[in-house]
Amino acid sequence: MKIESKPLRYAHAEGHTDLCYTDDGQHIITCGHDGDVRIWVDIEDDDPNSHCVGESALAVCYKDKRLYVATDNHAVQAYTFPAFDKDGIVTRFTAPVTQIMSSGKIEALGCSSENMEAKICSPEGGAPLFVMADHKGPVLSIAVCPQMKYACTACGDGNLRVWDIDTQKVVSEVSCVPKINTFYAAKVLCRMDFEPKEGKYLAYPSNREVVILDTETWGQRMTFTHSLIKCAISQCRFSPCGEYLAASTVAGQIAVWGLLEGNCIGVIEHPTSHNVSALAWNPKGNDVIAYCDVAGQLGMLVNCCGKETMAAQENMDTIEMIERDNDNDDIVDNLIENYESDDDNAISLEKLKNETLGLAVDEDSRGSRAESRGDEGGSRGPRGVPPQPPFQPSATPTHLEHRYMCWNEVGIVRCHTQENGESTIDVEFHDAGVHHGIHLNNYLNHTMASLSTTVLALACETPSKLVCISLVGSSKEWSVSLPRAEEARCVAAAAGLLACATDARLLRLYTPRGTQRQVISLAGPVVALAGFNTTILAVYHSSEPGPTDQHLAMDIIAMNGHQIRTKTVPVPLTPGSRLTWLGCSDSGSPCTADSSGTIRLYHVASAVWMPICCPEYSAESNFVVSVSESTQTVRAIVCRGASFPPTVPKPIVSQIPIQMPLCELDTEKGQYEEQLVRWAHIAADVDVKTARETALKLFALACRSEIEQRALELMELLRDDRLLPLAAKYASRLGRMHLAEKLTDLSETWERETDKLNVAQNSHFHELDTQETYDTAAADDDVNSSLIIPQRVKEKKAETVTPIKPVPIKSSPGGARNPFKKQRDASRAAHSPLSLTDRNLVEMDSTQEIGENLDPLKPNAGETFVDWFSRNKSILEQQNADLTPSELTRHGIKAFKTLQTKPSEVASESSQKRKLEDQIDDTPPVTNAPKQSKLSAFAFQKKT
Repeated sequence: MKIESKPLRYAHAEGHTDLCYTDDGQHIITCGHDGDVRIWVDIEDDDPNSHCVGESALAVCYKDKRLYVATDNHAVQAYTFPAFDKDGIVTRFTAPVTQIMSSGKIEALGCSSENMEAKICSPEGGAPLFVMADHKGPVLSIAVCPQMKYACTACGDGNLRVWDIDTQKVVSEVSCVPKINTFYAAKVLCRMDFEPKEGKYLAYPSNREVVILDTETWGQRMTFTHSLIKCAISQCRFSPCGEYLAASTVAGQIAVWGLLEGNCIGVIEHPTSHNVSALAWNPKGNDVIAYCDVAGQLGMLVNCCGKETMAAQENMDTIEMIERDNDNDDIVDNLIENYESDDDNAISLEKLKNETLGLAVDEDSRGSRAESRGDEGGSRGPRGVPPQPPFQPSATPTHLEHRYMCWNEVGIVRCHTQENGESTIDVEFHDAGVHHGIHLNNYLNHTMASLSTTVLALACETPSKLVCISLVGSSKEWSVSLPRAEEARCVAAAAGLLACATDARLLRLYTPRGTQRQVISLAGPVVALAGFNTTILAVYHSSEPGPTDQHLAMDIIAMNGHQIRTKTVPVPLTPGSRLTWLGCSDSGSPCTADSSGTIRLYHVASAVWMPICCPEYSAESNFVVSVSESTQTVRAIVCRGASFPPTVPKPIVSQIPIQMPLCELDTEKGQYEEQLVRWAHIAADVDVKTARETALKLFALACRSEIEQRALELMELLRDDRLLPLAAKYASRLGRMHLAEKLTDLSETWERETDKLNVAQNSHFHELDTQETYDTAAADDDVNSSLIIPQRVKEKKAETVTPIKPVPIKSSPGGARNPFKKQRDASRAAHSPLSLTDRNLVEMDSTQEIGENLDPLKPNAGETFVDWFSRNKSILEQQNADLTPSELTRHGIKAFKTLQTKPSEVASESSQKRKLEDQIDDTPPVTNAPKQSKLSAFAFQKKT
């Protein structure tokens, strides 16, 4: 027979509700947020006895014809039953009491409180028998062994502790409790339970499974879970006979397992999906479970053991139970490994030994072989660090009452949770012109948020629903429900794209208005998401973590219309650290930060990660908000003595300067080198004059240090024709004539010795470019360009894509349009002022003359031979079809030197500005004209 669920009954007002059975199982006793205690004969009792004990009642327990209720004055009040007269106060706390528990074999009461204490008290009152006060958060629940040997507490600091009552010390500690700072905001109560007969086992919830510990060795005995369980388990309870185990989830699901048979009796869905706050078996042993939820409703399940159909359900795929036995028998281990499969069927180690091998396993010997607590694989190999869970960049932990859900360059998203569990979301924009502030009621308990200039994205794990508010236009809201088998793990909102990563390792992409754009499979569990314009960054676990390090990788996914391009790069981390922040700079470069404080920037053109901020130079803990390449700063909140900032008062955002971790930064030489390297790889708004002055200062330091080879090497790296005369002049003043002569001839040396090297390197870099799939360097980049001075002409391809726009139709006087009208040549259009800022810093100068190149073979200003040869190769092949490739290259070098225009002299500063036509007329025509014959020199020229 299947488990049957009876209709829910209204019991108390909305809020935390608790219940228990009397020892004879004849009555159900409930208490609720309204301060009433009700006594029910059965769930169908239409007129239960009701008694008011105060403004609220959080816990109730029945023992030896007495009721113990946790009242609003933070005391455990005793009442007689059924007369319900006051019978004294058992104990008092300084904060609300969260649970009261006892059983037939225990001659004491276990009480837990929000004041970070738990007590074992006598039912008659008096001084407590044992006070457990080493907690660092509110104590959510307590359990006591039937033999009064051990006690277990679950604390909001994240740990479950097992106490030895005789020695009053902690004997075991497990990290399985979600962190919380108040009982009223806790969803997972982590109600654990000892085996009721002899106390051999301790069952406690851990995420989506129930873990069974052996109380002799405190090693994991087995775990129970189910494929239908999609959210965290809040509490578990042994049946009175100790042969069955019931557990409830935060979404109202109740599952029952049989311990001996190793199967799942069934999973019952809550009609309204409310969190189950209390669960109790009927002491009669009639397979009845009573429960209540946070909405104040009372429910009941019957036939929870399903004795008539357990044999038929042994082969069903409804259980996933893993034995945690560390056995040294190689035959048994091999049998278990061969018996394992990918389905959900359970494997009982004890059953295999008894039925297949006929072995009788002694409980004491089995327990003594467990070498470590919670070690699933025994001691077969080194145990690595746990995988880093997914997180939202620039967000604070979810267990806080007041937390940041997102803080970036657009705005701030805050979440506020009240004591009654109600939650609200506030959105504040840095620029009021983007959008006005938003205030939302967090009905779905959203835990993830991302904000961009076009959309606000909100998501939660249960129910798995993505809610987005468009910030452009009329501010329409749209939502999408994920499939039942998926739950959202991370969300990211960009200006032109929205992404949501799920536990099924899928990345779902949407447009800001809600159109489903793409579904992509990730190669591992997601860790974090970030976005910029139409590009999404997805960081995931590329493999299992090592002994100390996380192994992460990042997919850079760029969308352009119906096209999609991706590139996978490894994510570097400081040894022993984890990823704490992921984002993009204002120029679109991917950036990361780890727990050691190191911030890295990914240079897309060169495909390398560069540290731009290290803990050696920023010792405080930084809560990163954004990275700006234009201003060379990192916007972060400096947290002293904490990992994240508080919400009240509002913290101040500091600007940390970007600094490359070069050696000897305390010296003048190291500072100049750091500036040149930083300007070369980061898109900074650097003045040309400042960059040249820094380079000359570094050259002067090398000269004064009498290291002429370093000074010459620096000029070769810079490759700036305008710096050579100044450097040669400075060297001659210092009396280093040999260096001055080398600098004078350096320009010709570049042309004579690097032409052939350019051809080989250019072909090599072209091959590398064809292998890249996202934002690679342009194919016509000069490989001999400056290695230190910034190259602003290298732009990302994703940012240079020009959208296709329809040409506007111009009206004519007669109403007709002339399709044969000659359009203006685009090449003659005036240059945009913005394009001048993107030129090479070496080639850019305020006195540079602008002209038009009408000859296709004429080299452009500052153009190298490789660029000129690749541009005119087809023309040269047509003109010299009989030459081999090597002969064609030599011919091209001669033609390039012949056609190359000599730089004109710069006019004095006192001279007035001339017109563009005068500049063109004053240019010597001899250097620009093609090669002439000897007779052409005697031709008649008319004087004007």
